[in-house]
Amino acid sequence: MKRFFVVTVVTAFVLVSSIQHVLAQRPWYRGNVRETIRQLETDTDSFKSSLDRALDHSTLNGSRAEDEINGFVKNFEEATDRLRDRAEDREYAPGLAREVLNRGRRINNFMTTHRLGKAAETDWARVRSSLNRLAAGYNLRWRW
Repeated sequence: MKRFFVVTVVTAFVLVSSIQHVLAQRPWYRGNVRETIRQLETDTDSFKSSLDRALDHSTLNGSRAEDEINGFVKNFEEATDRLRDRAEDREYAPGLAREVLNRGRRINNFMTTHRLGKAAETDWARVRSSLNRLAAGYNLRWRW
């Protein structure tokens, strides 16, 4: 009887361990979030360059508004870096994803208020597309 009990306990332990291992391997997101974040970073780099050029040739050059958008972009990049680090560690970080989206919303509001030329607007549209994929990957409800 004691042997049966030990075998049952060991079997149950092995089953529970294997189930936890299988569940840990299940993706917690839809799509490839890490690739989406990499694309978001690439798109953001392009946007930042075109934004800098557009600001230098606009009436916003040297203004408080220029400082504001540069701060928005810096904070956005920092939040994206934190999210990337968590995603590379395969950690579920919907709060960080939402922070990236909210910071993106601030940039979007600025971009819709200030017309800064075709290149910056096109690059921002790419960033928005990546942000939409990020929201879908984390299964977050998102509206601009």
